[in-house]
Amino acid sequence: MSSHDVFPLSAEKRAQGYGIFPYVILRLHGGVYMQFPVHFYEGKNPEKPGLRVRVDSLTNEKQNFSSLFNVVRQFHQQINPVEAKALKMCLVLAPFVAYFFENNAFTFSDEIPAGGSLIDSNYKVLALNSAHFVID
Repeated sequence: MSSHDVFPLSAEKRAQGYGIFPYVILRLHGGVYMQFPVHFYEGKNPEKPGLRVRVDSLTNEKQNFSSLFNVVRQFHQQINPVEAKALKMCLVLAPFVAYFFENNAFTFSDEIPAGGSLIDSNYKVLALNSAHFVID
């Protein structure tokens, strides 16, 4: 058994959007990450966990990603009190495309968070010692 097979994302969690690009990762502390799926929608707000990005058209990728970055910036402000040390946050778009949000700015990286303990916002384990995304 390789380290990529220890406890991968379940089919039920994948159906909810976990492990599907794009997603947001919060680093809670060393080796513990929380994932938030991202759902783009035009009409009805999807009843799925994670961040929701309302867009005018699902086909307008440039505008949709602009909206996505705004939603992620707002999410960071909601979860990080001014007086506390901010949680490290990363918007992951693909296996080698990520934007870390620090000092109120996005910084590109070709390395994405992986491994450790991956949990959802209800502190339920999603995966252990495996990729944070679905590998087909």
